[in-house]
This record gives sequence, C-alpha cells and structure tokens, in this order.
Amino acid sequence: MLKLICIIIIVLSSSMGGMYFSASLKNRVISLKKINYMLEEIYILLKYRSATVYEIAETLRGDERLAEFVFLKKLELSPERSFQQCWKAAVEENVPCGLKKSDSALLIEIGNRLGKSDLEDQLGAVRLRQAETEAAVSSAENEYMRKARLYRSLGVLAGVFIAIMLI
Repeated sequence: MLKLICIIIIVLSSSMGGMYFSASLKNRVISLKKINYMLEEIYILLKYRSATVYEIAETLRGDERLAEFVFLKKLELSPERSFQQCWKAAVEENVPCGLKKSDSALLIEIGNRLGKSDLEDQLGAVRLRQAETEAAVSSAENEYMRKARLYRSLGVLAGVFIAIMLI
C-alpha cells in the first residue's frame, strides 16, 4: 500500500513539473503581450499628451492591465537618481513572470530611452521597441506551441517510467 502511494506521488510530482515548465512558457507569452500593450500606452501618452517620464510612470502604475508588473509599483523615483536608473533597478529587482534575460533587457532599454531626447526620437524608440517585442511575442508563441505539450508529456512519462522501475 505504501509503495502504491509513493508511486502515485512520484507520477503526480513529475506531471506537475512538466505542467510548471509548460506554464512558464505561457507566462512569457502573456508578459510579452503586456509589454507590447505598455509600449502602446507609452506611445499614446507621449504623442497626444507630451507626458513626462514621471506622468508616464504614474499612468502605468494605475493601469489595471499592468497590475502584474510589480516593477511598476516598486519604481521609486527620487531626485538623487535619474529616471533611467530607477527604472533599471526596479526591473532588475522585479522581473515579470516568465521573461528571459533578453526580454528583461528589452524592458530595461524601454526605460533607458524615455526622457533622454526630443519627442520624435522617443516616439521612434518606442515604435522600435514595439517591433522588437512583437518579434519576441511571435517567437515565444512558436516556442510555446512546440514545447508546451512536450513538457507536459515528458513530465507524465518520466513519472510513469520511475514508477515502473520501482515496481
């Protein structure tokens, strides 16, 4: 009886591991789409309101669709440090769920471009980052389609394999 319970726990544990890795791929896609939405909001704020970086930060903080981005809530703006330094520190400390290093580097680059040049250059930089983000979303979706089912299947099969070895 105890052996059967251990086998069931092993199969469930490995299955959950496969589901975890599959979910992390899905979370990356979701986070990248939210970054793209955030970039669109930044573009609109710059183009139609000529918003400062502080107004942009406040608007993004209050946006419910971006509530999962903890770095926006933790973005501490201070007169001693530039906006870019504050943005980078917040992103590095609170990387959104599922993002790779290249994705978080893109997020840091967004903050580095805001408030450093004239309006037209900022708008161009935002559009460039949007194109990069859309490419990353496409790549992440393809990766999810290719690997998510594989991770789930491998998790179950590994658990079954270990269970058979124990029997």
